[in-house]
Amino acid sequence: MAEQYRIEPLNTLAFPKGKLPLCELTGLQARVQLVTNHITLYYATEEHALQAWHGIMAKISLLLGPLRSAAQIVGSEDDRAKREYTIQMSKRALIDLCQQEASKFLVAGRHELAVPGAIQALSFSKDIFGDGSIEMVPPYLLLSEANLGLGKLHQAEEFLALANWSVLKNPDCSNAIRSQLHRNFGKLYTSQEKFDDALRELAKDIYCSSAEVGPEHVDTSAGYFLMANIFYKQRKIQNALAFYDKVVDIWYKFLASVRNDAELVRNFGEAQLTEGLEMLSRILATRVNLLGDSHIAVGEAKYTLGLLHLFLGNRSAARDNLAVAAEVYRKHLGPNHPSTRDVQEVIGQLGDSSIGSSASQGLGDFASESGASLPNPNSHFPPPRLLNGSASQSSHLQPDADNYSEGEEEEPRNNWG
Repeated sequence: MAEQYRIEPLNTLAFPKGKLPLCELTGLQARVQLVTNHITLYYATEEHALQAWHGIMAKISLLLGPLRSAAQIVGSEDDRAKREYTIQMSKRALIDLCQQEASKFLVAGRHELAVPGAIQALSFSKDIFGDGSIEMVPPYLLLSEANLGLGKLHQAEEFLALANWSVLKNPDCSNAIRSQLHRNFGKLYTSQEKFDDALRELAKDIYCSSAEVGPEHVDTSAGYFLMANIFYKQRKIQNALAFYDKVVDIWYKFLASVRNDAELVRNFGEAQLTEGLEMLSRILATRVNLLGDSHIAVGEAKYTLGLLHLFLGNRSAARDNLAVAAEVYRKHLGPNHPSTRDVQEVIGQLGDSSIGSSASQGLGDFASESGASLPNPNSHFPPPRLLNGSASQSSHLQPDADNYSEGEEEEPRNNWG
């Protein structure tokens, strides 16, 4: 049964003078109250109450009530210690949940709904770890990115400054956190059109991410993608396409490795995969715009996008992308090329009605059930980079200058800069 709620005007007479509650989101004086079955929360406006409910409260109000209730008087020190331990573990679990929900909304472009979850994560982190702790950095970064997506650059910069202060206070913080901090500064400077500053921050992001997980990891690919977007804005088309090339190659290797390492599937969240889908879709659109829809580079992007859709269980979208990739490969490489046969084999097994009737079946399940011969993760894409006798990595990425015009550029979403 879905959680029920109602929004009512705040009865100010029910509170002592000077003790009116403050809004959970803005810190301003509350004017309405959000009443649920388990807890009553206070907000400045009805819009804020709805934003909070749909952003996070619908999922955590059941748990939030006991956490905010007055402590019971218990008779022994052991009982008090057990209750405190339970509260601390509950808050830690809620931090993870709130951050996951905020991340999902950010990737989906619902920036306003990411704010409530990030604020709750920040509040719990402060309660448990203290002000200025390194654990407060992830919520700060989520709030920064949400405000950046809403066009509130000043607020985004303030949250980044707070995150940076926490990092400076904790010099032993992980490279993963430093990577995210530099990435968010890169996004901010891109929005402010400070492209040189943005590129410097993103170079630091890639360095830190490479030190943490490696330069070929999908987490690192986002830094390459953001740098490519900046080069594209600067009309440095060859540089942009070369960095887009890197992103596609990284995701191709990851998706081709899934059948050999099931652990990869469990270690990835919905937000990361949705982020990858957005990056690859944007790269595909850019390649089509610059190179034409029958170029071998478009086939590469279609192939990788098809594998990602298959990973996510989107079998119809996977089949459509793989079919286009197969046609492009046949045209440029011939029907008997190993890469062409790879794509055709995946399509054939995808179309087998006896394999994976569930619409939600992903690439890992598909490969394991069907014995699908997915591409070798240790190999690059087929010879497009070596076509026409050229050994240059970007030889297939020679756009027609007439295809590029500022008016045709597809603007990236706010959360990508």
